[in-house]
Amino acid sequence: MKVDGPEYHGSTRGELGGAAVRARVEAAVRERLGTWLDEHPEQADAILRRIVRRAD
Repeated sequence: MKVDGPEYHGSTRGELGGAAVRARVEAAVRERLGTWLDEHPEQADAILRRIVRRAD
């Protein structure tokens, strides 16, 4: 992914940030994770159960 005008955060400037980066990463993760969860329903169910259990 190429980001025009990247914004770096942190004292060492080692962390890439900014709204454009965040939006692209969120979209990519949402798409790939959603596809993986659809293709692996048993693992998805186990993951969701763990999330719900830890939220209590």
